[in-house]
Amino acid sequence: MASKLDIPLYEASLSIVRRCGADLCEIINTKFGCVAAIKGVENESRSSYQRPPAIIKPERRFEFMMRSGVKVSVWKADLTNFPADAVVNAANEDLKHYGGLALALSTAGGPQIQLESDDYIKKNDKLQTGEAVALGPGSLPYKKIIHAVGPYLSSSPSQHDVNKAKPFLEKAIWNILYTVEKYRLATVAIPAISSGLFNYPLRECADTIVSTIRLNILNFWKFLKFQNLRFLTFKTQKFPRFFPKKVSGIFFLSLKS
Repeated sequence: MASKLDIPLYEASLSIVRRCGADLCEIINTKFGCVAAIKGVENESRSSYQRPPAIIKPERRFEFMMRSGVKVSVWKADLTNFPADAVVNAANEDLKHYGGLALALSTAGGPQIQLESDDYIKKNDKLQTGEAVALGPGSLPYKKIIHAVGPYLSSSPSQHDVNKAKPFLEKAIWNILYTVEKYRLATVAIPAISSGLFNYPLRECADTIVSTIRLNILNFWKFLKFQNLRFLTFKTQKFPRFFPKKVSGIFFLSLKS
């Protein structure tokens, strides 16, 4: 039997519906088989979409220059508006940007991001864990958004679960760096993918990402085109104090390699 649920909208949610109401209805229908009707809200046209300004000013917490010439830095910043050629999105295999960083980027960048993602999946099928693809940035200030699928863990993963997931996270980082090289992107902003909604413990996640990138640079520095790697935590996350120390500790080893 059909049922009806009325949901009032306030402030932030109302603003999102004004900008992306049509796309939201399409997503609800596709994922849940429900018909959503938005009443009393004037939708902004896709052609007139305006990206909201950044909420916080970027804060650099650490910077290190490798012998290869690649500059590594750690930032607390708004990933919807950060100075880089590309930003990495923590994506799911269907490129449905429903929550976390993916939703923030899709909302800030406008409906074109989800539309292009849907078109890619329709033509190429879903991504596998560890894969990455570069698509358009919508109205975000990037050349590309690199959608990378990290491993998904249970809400309270055991060490065994983390160990099994680690090779897939390493694969995702290798594919991110391959994509950066492929499109000749000089600067890339990389968040701790899989650490949020995908439940990968943050310390282990940071260690795996940074170690994998260091290994890539040490092995292939003669062929690298990118100049800057910027590790970021998203604006809604509490900045982990251990992160700059972990990055500096791992990359310091390159001085001895």
